[in-house]
Amino acid sequence: MRPLEPELWLCARTETVAEARGMAALLPAGMFDPSDYWASADTWYLGAELPGDDRELAAALPLTVDAYAAPGPVEQAFLRALHGGAATLLWRGAWPDVPGIPSASADPSNQRVELGLNEARPDGRHTVYVHFAEADEVGAAYLAAAVGGSVLGPVQVGR
Repeated sequence: MRPLEPELWLCARTETVAEARGMAALLPAGMFDPSDYWASADTWYLGAELPGDDRELAAALPLTVDAYAAPGPVEQAFLRALHGGAATLLWRGAWPDVPGIPSASADPSNQRVELGLNEARPDGRHTVYVHFAEADEVGAAYLAAAVGGSVLGPVQVGR
């Protein structure tokens, strides 16, 4: 995938004071929201502005952090700060233009890779989602084979 943006999107749910503090140190400009739905939040914090008192911070948990960062060392630091919690990392880009793949397009607006960590299965297994502008089983199979893998599940619309 050819990157289209200089940043990736990071989202995690922090359940403990240690997780929130670790994420805030890594993502000081990240938004920390105590609700499950952004629109309903009355209070949110920037990472650099989390409550300094651990009891006050604990009362606001769980917090969902939403941030953008330059790829590179941030991914490993993010995983260390996560402490095994649930998270999503998302990279936007353009898939290779390969004849016969319906999603190879000049408009890569819906092309991206999403890594879901510990979301549905907190047993150490993770899920990689490959996004296309449209359902494209041929394209998914091609990309999986290019990295020595195979498609493990059916097409999901709307993820």
